[in-house]
Amino acid sequence: MDYVEAADARKLDGMRLALTINVCGPWSESAKYILQVKDIPFVPVAQYGGGENPDLVDWTGHGNAPVAVWENEPPRTGWAEILDQAERLAPTPSLAPKDPALRAQVFGISNEICGEWGFGWCRRIMLFPPVEAPEDIGGDSMKMLRARYGRTTNPYDDAPGRVVQILDYLRDILEAQKAAGSPYMVGDSLTAADIYWAAFSQMLVPMPEDKNPITGPMRDAYGNIGPVVQASAHPILIEHRDMIFDRHLSLPLDFMDSREA
Repeated sequence: MDYVEAADARKLDGMRLALTINVCGPWSESAKYILQVKDIPFVPVAQYGGGENPDLVDWTGHGNAPVAVWENEPPRTGWAEILDQAERLAPTPSLAPKDPALRAQVFGISNEICGEWGFGWCRRIMLFPPVEAPEDIGGDSMKMLRARYGRTTNPYDDAPGRVVQILDYLRDILEAQKAAGSPYMVGDSLTAADIYWAAFSQMLVPMPEDKNPITGPMRDAYGNIGPVVQASAHPILIEHRDMIFDRHLSLPLDFMDSREA
């Protein structure tokens, strides 16, 4: 990925999208795929995970990722904000149906995947050292992440159970859709919910290295889901992920900083 530094990106026009470099971050990856499916060109802006990102904060008011900035509009950071903006900029193909009932399903499922105390949030909690662990584990960057994402207040023991609850819910949705003759989570076409699951499922069963180039400790952490969660890693969830990539999304995942090559 040809990242641009925040101080340079703020001088550019069009869509700028801050993404965490060298990390398969599902919030960043899904935001990128939303724009790609809608054929909205964007400049990838470097955000450094666990860092202070002073230039990004000075420009957008935010030090995390993703941050989407379109022209002179206010920065968007939440998954729903970024999706709504993309729908406005490129109405077709629609990833959030106009029918209220279907739209509610898409946003409800997506929130269970992306939102606070959703699948991604809880899997991220599971990656952090327990609250009672020594403060120096992981260094200053880990301490910052734990404070930013609630690891100091949400009991670790609750996260795996919440992940299981969501995985079982997604399985039930896909099985009902399959019985109705649709391979998608909502309706009979691709929606944002499918894209979010494709991205976030990397935190359950990462794709092979030729498709997802995470290696070493990160791959181990993403794949080390424990026996409680493993029992709910239903095959239909991974089959759906693979189908979405085969039909709609580019591979391999592209998040490594090409400037370091």
